[in-house]
Amino acid sequence: MEPRGTADMSGYGSAPAPKGDDNGKPVDPKWVTTLREYTGAGTTSSERLDVAKFVFIMLVSSGHFLEPFYKIGNRGVGAYMHAIYGFHVPAFVLISGYVSGDLNPKRRRALIAGTLAPYVIMHILFSLFYTRAFCEGEWTDERGHPECEFVNKWALMDPVVGQWDGWDKWTFAYPFAQLWYLVSLFTKRLWRPFALEMRWTLLFHVVLGVLVGYTTIGRFLSIHRSTVHMPYFLCGFLMRKHACFFPSAKTPVAKAMAVAALVFNVGCALMASYTYGMRVEVWFQSDPHDEVYGTRWAYGALYQLCLYAWTFFTMMTVFALIPEPEAVGVVYAGEETLPLKGADVEGQTKPPPAPKANARAGKYGKERDQATMAAKVYLRCAKWGARTLYPFVMHIAVLLLVARYTRWYDITWTTDGKDASVSVKAAWTLLMAYTFTIVLSLKPVVGLFKWLLEPNISPLFNPELQKL
Repeated sequence: MEPRGTADMSGYGSAPAPKGDDNGKPVDPKWVTTLREYTGAGTTSSERLDVAKFVFIMLVSSGHFLEPFYKIGNRGVGAYMHAIYGFHVPAFVLISGYVSGDLNPKRRRALIAGTLAPYVIMHILFSLFYTRAFCEGEWTDERGHPECEFVNKWALMDPVVGQWDGWDKWTFAYPFAQLWYLVSLFTKRLWRPFALEMRWTLLFHVVLGVLVGYTTIGRFLSIHRSTVHMPYFLCGFLMRKHACFFPSAKTPVAKAMAVAALVFNVGCALMASYTYGMRVEVWFQSDPHDEVYGTRWAYGALYQLCLYAWTFFTMMTVFALIPEPEAVGVVYAGEETLPLKGADVEGQTKPPPAPKANARAGKYGKERDQATMAAKVYLRCAKWGARTLYPFVMHIAVLLLVARYTRWYDITWTTDGKDASVSVKAAWTLLMAYTFTIVLSLKPVVGLFKWLLEPNISPLFNPELQKL
């Protein structure tokens, strides 16, 4: 979900380069080299990152499609959401930090075109449709549904500050549904240069993340979420700078440990839902502690620290199960190494350019050149993962259309969440969500909505400055 940019960077906002050795070559801190030595951490390929993004967008989409059943008390859906909400959005944030470059002129324009422009356009369109479809008229008057609830007990728009009821009563300050991520990404990209000038910046931002819950800023401009998620973003950038990303499991023992950790995560999710009735909302990290934890609000900082720890544990587990391209047999004719997506980080030495005869065309190897089905599927998922902006924004549109113009979610108004029929409906909904996510990742769909999500706003900028 990172807006497209260029590979060129200025020094503005770069993390200070590591101290050099006698020859001037950058040297990482000892703890970083030790970590790489014992864990196998290092750089990672564009393909692996995009496969991970495809996995995460499938989880994001399915979570939203299933949430109506969680709202009416289905424990199975609650367990599924506990299992995925602990890592999928933080992992997206971490990847965004990993591939982000410095804000040179081209990247500043790309940031506006890839975050603010689609936010303004889609916020207006979503708000207009939602108000007309679910906050008035036949939905409330004839069907008798509560104002602005598109399924039972769930509204994506605040009836007071969200409805489109004239420009004098409407606001951009509370992003519609999933659009919060675009605002948050814009905020994090702007703040990162200042954050990297601080000492112990990760510790400082973790402290901010645990303390922001004691304020009442809430969902205003997604500031709460941006503050909580900033450590993930910075961690991703620093992982890139120090060539220390989560490694994939390569040995049978490592793979077995990763699978065991994943099973442990699922077991904890089942226990949280079925035994303790734990609210999924704790993973949203968007509201004050008193709204999330009730009478235990004073312990909110401790709970948030636990969420940080659990999130990094589950992210490490999932990334361990996503292999590098070579591990599944992906080959590149005439090329021995994989280039890394995004801008080069200051302080790292660039690899020598490959001869033109060996340079591959495009971002990835071609599927038709692969010898195994696993390699072809891997590259296909990577291509879909490179387009996650589209399913991320548009899957909510599909969800709202399904809720408004079909009877798919009528069961939420008529049936108790513990009923077996709700679980069956949820299973079919999971399959539907995965299918829609793949469809929204296809190239024709991207071409259809490109003018909305990646609008050409170059006429707004000085033509002479655009040459920089």
